[in-house]
Amino acid sequence: MKLQDQDTGDWSLYREDLGGPIGGMTLLGWWPKSLFRALSDHAEVIQWTGSIIHAENERSPSMGSGHFAGELDGKAASFNDCFGFDENGNVYKGDYAALSYESDRNCYSVSEWYETKHAAGRHFFYGGPGGCSEKN
Repeated sequence: MKLQDQDTGDWSLYREDLGGPIGGMTLLGWWPKSLFRALSDHAEVIQWTGSIIHAENERSPSMGSGHFAGELDGKAASFNDCFGFDENGNVYKGDYAALSYESDRNCYSVSEWYETKHAAGRHFFYGGPGGCSEKN
């Protein structure tokens, strides 16, 4: 959940947790409004991203659980219950365009969005074993 402080204009990002310390939520980050000169009162894009980094002389590490996205629930890592909020603070129910980029599909993959009625809600899978490429 993103919140903009009505007095300062600064932004905070929270994760909803059962029993989180701040009204059932956990603070993930805080950013002064000066960092977002083009961001007036809302975001145009919400992204869930990941990356791996390794030394040039080493093979790439695994990502997530080390399983490809196509292995799905029980093996692949996932982002669960993903959503944003509209200008009125309501959960955005519209279409979430799926854009994915994998630097090497032999190493990593990202699934399409899935929508379920169980606890995972709107979610996607990601990951891979890595170790299949070296930096040049």
